Amino acid sequence: MDKIICNPLNLEYQFRNLSGSGQAFRSCADPSLVLFKGRYFLFSSTKGFYYSDDLYSWTFVSGENLPVQFGAPDIREVDGWLYQCASDNKEPCPIYRTKAPLSGEFEEVSRPFIFWDPNMFEDDDGRVYLYWGCSNKLPIYGVEMDKETMMPIGDRVELIFGHPEKYGWERNAPDNNLEKGFLFPGEVSAEPLGDPSPWIEGPWMTKHGGKYYLQYAGPATELNVYSNGVYVSDTPLGPFTYEINNPMSTKPGGFIPSAGHGSTLQDQYGNWWHIASMLIGVNNAFERRVGIFPAGFDDDGVMFCNNHFGDYPMLLPDHKMDPLKDSFPGWMLLSYKKAVTASSALPGFPAENIADENIRTYWAAAARRRGEYIVMDLGGVVSVNAVQLNFMEHNLAELLTVPGNRLGDLEREKVEHPKLRWLLEGSQDGENWEILCDKRTAETSLTHDFICFDAAKKLRYIKLTGFEMPFGSNLALSGMRVFGNAGGNAPGPVQNVKTERFEPMSVNIAWDAVPGADGYNVCWGTSPEKLYNSWMVYGQNELTLRMLTEGVDYFVSVDAFNGSGITKGSCVAVKSC
Repeated sequence: MDKIICNPLNLEYQFRNLSGSGQAFRSCADPSLVLFKGRYFLFSSTKGFYYSDDLYSWTFVSGENLPVQFGAPDIREVDGWLYQCASDNKEPCPIYRTKAPLSGEFEEVSRPFIFWDPNMFEDDDGRVYLYWGCSNKLPIYGVEMDKETMMPIGDRVELIFGHPEKYGWERNAPDNNLEKGFLFPGEVSAEPLGDPSPWIEGPWMTKHGGKYYLQYAGPATELNVYSNGVYVSDTPLGPFTYEINNPMSTKPGGFIPSAGHGSTLQDQYGNWWHIASMLIGVNNAFERRVGIFPAGFDDDGVMFCNNHFGDYPMLLPDHKMDPLKDSFPGWMLLSYKKAVTASSALPGFPAENIADENIRTYWAAAARRRGEYIVMDLGGVVSVNAVQLNFMEHNLAELLTVPGNRLGDLEREKVEHPKLRWLLEGSQDGENWEILCDKRTAETSLTHDFICFDAAKKLRYIKLTGFEMPFGSNLALSGMRVFGNAGGNAPGPVQNVKTERFEPMSVNIAWDAVPGADGYNVCWGTSPEKLYNSWMVYGQNELTLRMLTEGVDYFVSVDAFNGSGITKGSCVAVKSC
């Protein structure tokens, strides 16, 4: 039976910096995901790893007692073993292997040299290669490895350099706009980078149809435009050719942006998936999550990733699917800009933030106590299929200095396994409530909990009440996202799309606002049949897109959507200049 998920993935994201200086925050990024002996294993820049039997339900295994390392780690199957290595810039990096990851038994194989962002790849002929690189000066490298000793054979080869002068998506700035600096929520401006050279990093090799697809990330993990590109070759060490449809994976807009530095795999049914880092960047610039997206290869051998509506509900099929057509269940967002009331709110963190489709803004209750609540009015009785609750950590650095609440004062269980406990209710009239999901005694800490109903519920009001937050913190929520169908009409088609390619890698796109539309999905590609990339926008009818490749002609379409559906737009040609 098909299952339904919603990005970011519903994991127990682990805390970082709890005992250090600065703000504590949760994070998970740089994901390496493989199918090994019928089970999925996910290693990331987190001290531990996750495993799953179905890509739906995940279990976390702490890395405290494991011998392996976890800085931008790599996992890959080679000759029936699961090999693991990670990044280090001071000492030669150890390479480990295991045949039973859940046993905790990893044996060290070698310590070949210093590398960062590694990826191991076994070819069909049994030969093994290692790729690595994370720099705004140095390239992605590759080298053949001796399969028995896991030591290099021959010299390393330079494979990929950054080229922001001709590949627009590699420009290292928010929105790829070099006049912008990184902004934390509430800031209105910041100086741009003194050195905007892109970080070219996170390689991952995939072989398909006799071709070698070397994926890489750029321009920086702190940006909404963090994406993955791909080069293609006939041999594992090149030479490689840039794919003009790049970026291969990108998600610069919507509720949660970014889709860079990840990995690609086939599931047990033969479907391709791409998992990547996604950005919050509120409590820390490296506050990240992970998302998974359908992927594939078209008839021309072009590798693509379906990031369209990439933070809306998505099908996990139990069969082979078309990644461009079969992954969307049709559930639309019902919560955008809906009226919200709360039991209390801290100044600067109003209740309406949970409905603005921006993960970087949030509501925080003014009182740190059980029973604080927030209620959303959907404007009328509608069909609700699912609710995604996106919790935030508010002010933990200060909270963990309060006597009795310091880490040393707390029970070990509360530090190692903090709980998120709450009650979700729904109503048609605001007076008679039914329980939608009860986690008042939960043993989990799911910060992006996704609650699906067996059948659509007719509801107007959604209410969340908090009962326990990690370390006694404020109930805080960046989004209470409600999905289903509003029961009305989808918006009309977008009219009068105008484009101006004002420099080789950038185009201004503008269109007439459509009555009844909540937002627009701006799609682009190198032909009308290859509109693989998109940028979702709310509350605006224009976009400046700086992700193009110099000298390449493009096509653009703008889809309109609301709580009742999506209306596809017509293609408009964008000539090179």
